[in-house]
Amino acid sequence: MIEFNATFLVAMLSFVVFIMIMNAIFYRPILNIMRKRDEYINSNYDEAKEFSEQAEKLDIKKAETIQQTQNECRTEIKNVVENAQGLASKNVQDARTEVKNEIQLKKDSLVRESEALEGVLKSSVVTDLASSITSKFMSKDLAVNK
Repeated sequence: MIEFNATFLVAMLSFVVFIMIMNAIFYRPILNIMRKRDEYINSNYDEAKEFSEQAEKLDIKKAETIQQTQNECRTEIKNVVENAQGLASKNVQDARTEVKNEIQLKKDSLVRESEALEGVLKSSVVTDLASSITSKFMSKDLAVNK
């Protein structure tokens, strides 16, 4: 059987003192280091999770901004094209009006010139005809008088 004597008690007491010394010198600092490491890992994990959420929010915001900018660009391009088409249409209409006015002015000028030439030709024809008739009468008169 096991005998309990003073050696056993001294060994037990030595073991308890050894455990207390090991706890104070070795286990407690290691446990503190492990606790600090866990806190550090947890804080880094929380920080990384927060950064990840911020990155997702920024990606969503970036996509929204790109979409909004594209919509604004499309609207601006549409407005510029409409303005250019309107301006081109106005320029074409103005050019047509100007050409019509020039054509009308040329027609009016040609009508006046033709009327003036017609008047000149009429007076010339009348004068030539009158001369011709007069000369015929005079030649008949001279022939009759002879």
